[in-house]
Amino acid sequence: MHAPELDVPRHAEDVATKYMRGLRWGSAGISLVILYGLEVPKLLANWDSYRPVEVQIAAVAVLTVVSVLGAFDRTVRRWRWPLLVLVLATSIAATVTVAPVDRLGTPHWSDEVVGWSLVLLAMGRPAGLFAGLLAVHYVPAFLLAIFDGPVDVTFAGVVNTTLVSSAFQVAVILFANALRRIAMSVARMAREEEQVRTAEAVAAQLHADRKDRYAALAETTAPVLAGLAAGALDPGEESVRRICAIEAARMRRLFGEATVGPDPLVDELMACVGLAERNGVSVRFSERGERPPVPVTMRRLLTEPAVAVLATARGDVRLTVVGTGEQVTVSVVAESVPDAVPIVDNDEITTSTVTSGDLLWVQATWRGRG
Repeated sequence: MHAPELDVPRHAEDVATKYMRGLRWGSAGISLVILYGLEVPKLLANWDSYRPVEVQIAAVAVLTVVSVLGAFDRTVRRWRWPLLVLVLATSIAATVTVAPVDRLGTPHWSDEVVGWSLVLLAMGRPAGLFAGLLAVHYVPAFLLAIFDGPVDVTFAGVVNTTLVSSAFQVAVILFANALRRIAMSVARMAREEEQVRTAEAVAAQLHADRKDRYAALAETTAPVLAGLAAGALDPGEESVRRICAIEAARMRRLFGEATVGPDPLVDELMACVGLAERNGVSVRFSERGERPPVPVTMRRLLTEPAVAVLATARGDVRLTVVGTGEQVTVSVVAESVPDAVPIVDNDEITTSTVTSGDLLWVQATWRGRG
């Protein structure tokens, strides 16, 4: 049994995305409020300052769509760069089509709102990228103002207004990046702690399973080993060899419990089948029906008769596992000694033994707790 592998970086990324979702939606709302609450009225009030005015209307439509799409992180991750190119192209087009005298004034309504679209598209990316995008947005207006005629406002006043607008946008980007780093760090630490707790729980369960298996061996195998060591049991006697074979099969079954598989019952029986085949016994195994999971304690009792028969069988053996509703039946037919089959005394399990000549048929059925 191993602790499950956890994708820590992916988990941290998912947590950071969830934390930033609210910030992204808030920024999208700010962008739309500024666009329609502050900038569109400027456009309508200065209708004669644009040549052609259709470019300005198209710019409003583009910035609206980008603000809506920018609220969805998955859309931004997929279309970030095409949308950035579209926004910057819209910014330049809106700047060029403003009358030269108004390029740094109030009629240049797109000057402030484009930055919020860039915030949505650059959120979670390095602050240097956002600074470069702002430069591409603002520089054309200043260059046109310098080389394409005078403007109605002072250069210092425009710079002051630009810095105030940009400061809020840069602050959002810096806050988003800091929030992302903190969220990823916290998520990574939480997942690593979860891995440690999982590993400790798995180790504790493995230790408990090993103690349980050792306890099971101490009840039957340890006395046999002690008897052999003390000389109280003679390995030359048929009955002693039979007992040793049964204990060896029980140990193989316990080893089978340590494996991790979809069907522990079959795994444990197949461990005993392998031991029988090494002793020269031919085993035909079959399974039928859907079986409910059998608890470990009940599995040991359910397979106990079959384990004893497999350990002492001669010639051919037929082993069958059948599931019917809430019942599981383990059946074995072989040439074996009836005295070697243990008696299972449990309210949930019934056993039956039938002999016919040299053949022995043993069947154990677990009825479950339903």
